[in-house]
Amino acid sequence: MALPKGGTGLSIEIRRTLPHPRESVFTAWTDPRALTRWFAPTDDYRVEVPVLELRAGGRYTIEMHHSGGNVHRATGSYRVVERPGRLEFTWRWDGESAETETLVTVEFHDRGPNTELVLRHERFTSEEARDAHNQGWMGCLGRIEKAF
Repeated sequence: MALPKGGTGLSIEIRRTLPHPRESVFTAWTDPRALTRWFAPTDDYRVEVPVLELRAGGRYTIEMHHSGGNVHRATGSYRVVERPGRLEFTWRWDGESAETETLVTVEFHDRGPNTELVLRHERFTSEEARDAHNQGWMGCLGRIEKAF
């Protein structure tokens, strides 16, 4: 379930328990081939990962190619990479100003044979942007089983 949060900015928190070991779930988020199988809000997209430098300071680019022809490109840099427990990275849609850069934190908690994933996406400048990203993340996380 996604929960809007208040405070200094608008944010999202989503918790999901996946029936896979923590290392496998972490890999689903950090291996370019795995990301291409699930990192889009619906099956109407084909995903490409032309850049993924998995290290603090490393960059990434994820392209979501919609069947209708539009391409949505997310870019950013990793701030924290702690295998297999935590990722933190900036997020910006290609073509948007630096002021619209947001921050995503993903935590991976070992729950026996399962993994609890906690995703926080912060620093939205509008409720509309927050709500659109919440919908997108819910779609992506609904598809993550395709990575396994």
